[in-house]
Amino acid sequence: MTLAAAAASEATGTAAGVIAGFSLSALDETRALALRADYLRTDVDMLRGQVLELHGAVRRQELFDRTLDKARMSITALLEQLAHERGMGWCDIAEALGVSVSAVRKWRKDGGASPNSRLKLARLAALLDVIERVGPIDDPAAWMEMDLPLGPGFFVRPWDLYLDGHLDALLDLAGHRRGAAQALDQVRPSWRESRSDFEVVPDADGEPSLRPWEK
Repeated sequence: MTLAAAAASEATGTAAGVIAGFSLSALDETRALALRADYLRTDVDMLRGQVLELHGAVRRQELFDRTLDKARMSITALLEQLAHERGMGWCDIAEALGVSVSAVRKWRKDGGASPNSRLKLARLAALLDVIERVGPIDDPAAWMEMDLPLGPGFFVRPWDLYLDGHLDALLDLAGHRRGAAQALDQVRPSWRESRSDFEVVPDADGEPSLRPWEK
């Protein structure tokens, strides 16, 4: 059955070929436009998925290439770059690598890190380079430590996304392609259920302390 025939069969209480004041030709054109819009939207959705996949693959390849380049550096040179050029603390480096602070300090003295630890150091240094480029972000190490704006009682840092392996979400944040809430909706759908009942505030002597959020 053609669109015109279908439209005519649906007409009730109107003259043949007219529905609620619209001719069948106008109705046919509207339906044709609706179908075309449906097809185009489907094509756009598919293309968007392909573009996101390609963009993610390219960024991961860039990180891989930069990591290989950094891995040519010595352990002490990598630590020097992270600690002094990037301003990372030893605790931050240790946390990012999943090792103790004493282990990092030992590497600094004798350069005796394992090949796996060396690769992790190189990847961390490469990541900061990539973040600096895609942001652009002048101080990527400091940015990684920031509490993202999620509202009272919610806390997450870019470092947390990195530690959890959510590289694409992290780089989307750095590149201003999505906000913190959007990123967490993708990688931590239940994040709104983890609201803290306390906030961190400085006490009388300047040290951090906890207090309940004001209702």
